[in-house]
Amino acid sequence: MKGTSYNTVILHWDECQTAWAELPWRDWVRFRGFGEGGASLLAGAEAGEHYFLVCVLGDAGELANVIPHRYVLSTDGRLVHGFDGLGASEREEYYRIQRLLLPTIEDSERCNELSSCGFTVNLPPLHTVQPLLRALPGLAGAQHGAACWDFLSAIGICHASTRAN
Repeated sequence: MKGTSYNTVILHWDECQTAWAELPWRDWVRFRGFGEGGASLLAGAEAGEHYFLVCVLGDAGELANVIPHRYVLSTDGRLVHGFDGLGASEREEYYRIQRLLLPTIEDSERCNELSSCGFTVNLPPLHTVQPLLRALPGLAGAQHGAACWDFLSAIGICHASTRAN
């Protein structure tokens, strides 16, 4: 699994507490099925939709990227369904392009288009944005051109202007 516990913070939306809570790396790895035994389990989680944010930090602790995830969990805390925003034929096309050693410009553009569907469908709901501002690590230090701004702008957060009014 890409990322490490040293440069990655996992946030999980807790609907009952109406807050984002940090999820330990080990729990995230186990939930995604990358731990020992390969079971996709999140102990103590209620059944239903869950939102997670994988927050990648830079060397100085600044927010570098945010990757949203949305899953449906069963009553026993197991991952039942992930969202990618694609239909069956689009998913096949996406995986086909991903396997190409030398994709054409058109293939690359189509892959980006299909990938953006998955990004959008995984964005957290609007009512979670205000609490997210309090929980998001390294936001104040996010660099102007960092990948995190794709996520932040998609949820309505803009970086401050450096020009005087």
